[in-house]
Amino acid sequence: MNKYINHKISLLLVLLLSVCFSCSKIDDLGSFDPKDPSLSLETDVIEVSKEGGEFSIRVESNLPWRAKSNADWITFSSENALSSGDIAFSITRNRSTDQRAAEITVWITKDYEKKIRVVQAPAELSDLVTHFYVKTSGTQENTGLSWDEATTLDNALEEAVPGDVIHIAAGTYTPTKTITGGSATNAADKTFEIHSNISLIGGYPADASAGAVSDPTLHETILSGNTSAGKVYHTVAITAAVQAGQKVVLQGLSIKHGQAASSGTGHVTLNGAQYYRFYGGGLIVARSVVDVIDCEISENTTGFHAAGVFVFSGATVRFERCAIKKNSSTHNGGNGGGIFNEAATVYFNNCDISSNTISGVGAGIYAFSSTQPTYTYVYNSTIAHNNNDAAGLSQTRRGGGFYGRERSVSVIVNSTFYGNSGGHGAGISLYGTAAAPSRLDIISTTVTGNRAFNNGGGIELTSNTTLRVFNSILSGNSAGNGGDIFIGSGANPVLTSSVRGNQLLDNNGAVVAGQTFDFETMLGNFGYNGGHTETVLLSQGSPAATLGMSAAQLESLGDTYNPVIPAEITAYDQHGKSRSGSTAIGAVVPQ
Repeated sequence: MNKYINHKISLLLVLLLSVCFSCSKIDDLGSFDPKDPSLSLETDVIEVSKEGGEFSIRVESNLPWRAKSNADWITFSSENALSSGDIAFSITRNRSTDQRAAEITVWITKDYEKKIRVVQAPAELSDLVTHFYVKTSGTQENTGLSWDEATTLDNALEEAVPGDVIHIAAGTYTPTKTITGGSATNAADKTFEIHSNISLIGGYPADASAGAVSDPTLHETILSGNTSAGKVYHTVAITAAVQAGQKVVLQGLSIKHGQAASSGTGHVTLNGAQYYRFYGGGLIVARSVVDVIDCEISENTTGFHAAGVFVFSGATVRFERCAIKKNSSTHNGGNGGGIFNEAATVYFNNCDISSNTISGVGAGIYAFSSTQPTYTYVYNSTIAHNNNDAAGLSQTRRGGGFYGRERSVSVIVNSTFYGNSGGHGAGISLYGTAAAPSRLDIISTTVTGNRAFNNGGGIELTSNTTLRVFNSILSGNSAGNGGDIFIGSGANPVLTSSVRGNQLLDNNGAVVAGQTFDFETMLGNFGYNGGHTETVLLSQGSPAATLGMSAAQLESLGDTYNPVIPAEITAYDQHGKSRSGSTAIGAVVPQ
């Protein structure tokens, strides 16, 4: 027992000696004094161009530091060090049109930090454009960012964002994507859907390479609705929402072989508008702003309405140097062979609307809405050989060339109506009601060679319509009643400085005594006489060549319209020839 106690005492002494030894060692080290933080930066502001890039900033520090940013467009490759060193980071390209700013924070402790303000310049709108390139041989796997990496049209449409441009080489393209909200099991619901404000430009050579130039007259680029599974309801559907300063552009394209359905096949709702499957075999547009330039919309059909084009629900579409032709339907009661404009605004300039056939009303152009105004402006264009009795089922339909119905507001300038046929108003028909009248103004236009089975070979008017005719020729048309113009009960048109049948009218609408107009000798043949479309020339020796309005008078007249008709429209003829020094009546100044 004593041996055990002695052993414990010995161990205790050893421990005490160890503690004392350790204490002496600590005393030998002296006291620890931490460093005061020292942190400085090369700059506290950095201004960056819109392109972004790689950057570094020197950090002087006597202690470890770290860096961070409050923006995801700044990425660090070096963001910490044990002492002095560099922050290295990259800044992405600014793809917005707004200047943007961020902060980089450098810190040693939570309470000891410094900041760098980063300011990046905005992009210009043109900087945001991505150009895609499409060929019939393009693949979905290709980037589409060059002709060598050409992709498919459907893929480019999926990738494009507002402002982008899609360049399309010659060839025939058919859609493979279903319209938004459509039925994936219904092959006819496939379409080329343009969901953003982008540009599509065709007419490039099929084997296009860098530097290729568009020429649609040499290199036809066809968007076709004739797929291997059958024809689609709409070859092209534009669903892009309106954005300030932006629009959809279609240029140098042929839009063909769509086949809108029969009625009762339903619709999809996009951008707040109902896209009915039985309207718009070639092109359908709602609530978008669109320019259609150097395009042909042809050989489309419908089982009901709008074989070629359907524009509706507040859209604004401008057709420039376009042909809307050979679109058709034999459905009895189907309306709008070439184009149906419903509660929208449509402009035509230097266009050809011809050889469209339908068995309803408005074989060429049909303007009508049951609830909202519809605006149609036709400049320097030819409306010819349209027929609204395609199936021979009825001879009572109205508007072979143009039919403006309730709430339609239309202006026609420097245009030619020739060879249209129908039951009533073969060239032009205007119809209104007391609750919904219609209005049409015609300036410097030639209406001849149109044939109606019943009333109004050239123009037919019903009551509740307003027609004003200036400096125009209405002669050489035929009908069962009212060959050149049929004026229904209650209608009261105003014609000034114009030709009506064989009479010449002065600027007050009174018949000019001693002057006679003979269309057989004073109007030439319908054909290409200059300009973009076919026309009928006025002979130099005709009194109509000298008794019309001057260029100054026509310009002044144009200024009274809202929107104002540009001076380059009224002061020139359909061929683009100046009216200066001329007082010729009709679409074309004698050559």
